Amino acid sequence: MTFDAKAYIKDLPQAPGVYQMLDEAGVIIYVGKARSLKKRVANYFSGQAKDTKTMKLVNAVAAMRYHLTHSESEALILENQLIKKHNPRYNVLLKDGKSYPYIYASVGEDTYPRIEFRRGQKSKKGRYFGPFPSAASVRQTLHFLQKVFKVRQCNNSTFANRSRPCLQHQINRCTAPCVGLVSEKDYQQQLQFTFDFINGQSGQVVASLIKQMEQAAEDMAFEQAAEIRDQIKAIRLIQSQQYVESDHQLNAEIVYVGQQAGLYMATVGTVRNGQLLGFRNHTPKTPKGTSMADFLSAFLGFYGDQHALSGQLVCNIKPSDQEDLLAALSDLKGQKITLVSQPRGDKRKLLNLAAENNRNALNTKASRYATWQNKWALWTEELGLAKRPDRVECFDISHHMGEHTRASCVVFTEDGADRSAFRQYIIENITAGDDYAAMRQVISKRLASIEKHDLKWPDVFLIDGGKGQVNQCTQLLQEMQVDAITVIGVTKDAHRTAGEERLFLPDENRYIKPESHGLLSLMVQNIRDEAHNHAIKSQRKAFKKSRKTSTLENIPGIGAKRRDALLKHFGGLQGLKKASQEDIRQVEGISEKMSHALFTYLHPKS
Repeated sequence: MTFDAKAYIKDLPQAPGVYQMLDEAGVIIYVGKARSLKKRVANYFSGQAKDTKTMKLVNAVAAMRYHLTHSESEALILENQLIKKHNPRYNVLLKDGKSYPYIYASVGEDTYPRIEFRRGQKSKKGRYFGPFPSAASVRQTLHFLQKVFKVRQCNNSTFANRSRPCLQHQINRCTAPCVGLVSEKDYQQQLQFTFDFINGQSGQVVASLIKQMEQAAEDMAFEQAAEIRDQIKAIRLIQSQQYVESDHQLNAEIVYVGQQAGLYMATVGTVRNGQLLGFRNHTPKTPKGTSMADFLSAFLGFYGDQHALSGQLVCNIKPSDQEDLLAALSDLKGQKITLVSQPRGDKRKLLNLAAENNRNALNTKASRYATWQNKWALWTEELGLAKRPDRVECFDISHHMGEHTRASCVVFTEDGADRSAFRQYIIENITAGDDYAAMRQVISKRLASIEKHDLKWPDVFLIDGGKGQVNQCTQLLQEMQVDAITVIGVTKDAHRTAGEERLFLPDENRYIKPESHGLLSLMVQNIRDEAHNHAIKSQRKAFKKSRKTSTLENIPGIGAKRRDALLKHFGGLQGLKKASQEDIRQVEGISEKMSHALFTYLHPKS
């Protein structure tokens, strides 16, 4: 059915919101935001020349839907949520698997608050500073704060149970509030200096310390004055290392975007009060053909939604829809957000530094990516496949002497391992140690999962096993009339030497021996090892859990309290097994009926 864009646009409102484009199968292929839904969607179907990616997107649209929002900033947030939820293939998939680090202060929780490294959600009461671009920058800052301001970093349990100062006090890195060696007022003063320093107000901290030092000198408290002097000296040193050469008031996000070999990367540097806190690289999955301006626009929308902004963005190019993007970010953050794409002076130096970080990281990542793509082409060259596969799924079986059989499925694409698609399967109701039946069951479960969740169909099933396991897979595919998947078996040589694997092609009923330790051999070895590790990890977890589980847990009516009573009374499971039914009846809480059920369970008739 052809999408009637003209009729759809006619009914669209001139209001902010989010629009979704769907293909013929009803799958969301693109999510976008707009200040005016009518104008934005009409622009797609205006017939004017567009880039290749947009033309492919428009041609694939079979239906559309939209959600109205109160403002463009709300649309920005909703857009990011929908992109993360649906992973549309034409969107920049903005994910960040690792949470940013913070500095946490237990203000309101403790009389003498502690400061520490934190990740994840802000669940505990207190003050959070950050996010910081890297864990290293947080730990470096904490190390400096401990040396200069001597605020405690020990946990509450340690703090509550101290009877004398710890080693940190002895090396002059803590004022020992745990044993009352500092007053609450003095501690709070140092804590406030700590907060001011973290917030980039080191100049104010130095000014306050100078006044205190002068007052201490007037009062002839020379030891105190000398200690304050050392604090000032330490802060001056860190200022000289971190300040931008002249602009000590600069607050900005330095954003440099680059692209190489189909990989897109955004490098973000955080500057607060002239202090560069470090850089962090982001490599979201991005559709081929996406312009750098569109990539930067999508990234800034994501970054602004997730993080605090200083109010100024320094970028190497202009984002697409710059005016609308900045208006949305300003509305979202409650402050005016500006953007400079041709900076001068100190900002230019910072952008050049971001560019160097970006290029180095991108070169490393792109070289690995290119190497993997070169290996991927070998599937057609050496194995004679009709076309280069886009998706390979590898299966392996693991068990412990027939117990706790588990199977793994790992997924690889031209980008490498797709770990979010890795799966583990519990194998049940088969003869212990029957690897053939186990392989048939996992393939059956995988095909059902693909159908149920509308997953992308793989081009190759790589089976870690010989002819028997491969035949189970091919027979099942034939029974289910699935002919779009090529099955390949991978086995080691007689000595199980890594790098000497053989590949079995069931369609041709022959083995192929790739070049020893060649690119194809290494690639297959990598995929197979991932499958093996994934399977054995699941199997060992199940085996370990089973050894921690009491045999008595399977008996109805025997809960944790009664189990403990029985095991304590008889000195363990072996003593319980030797006990008579009458002996069991003597344990407190065990009825006659229960003792009979327990005795029968422990002594089944042969």
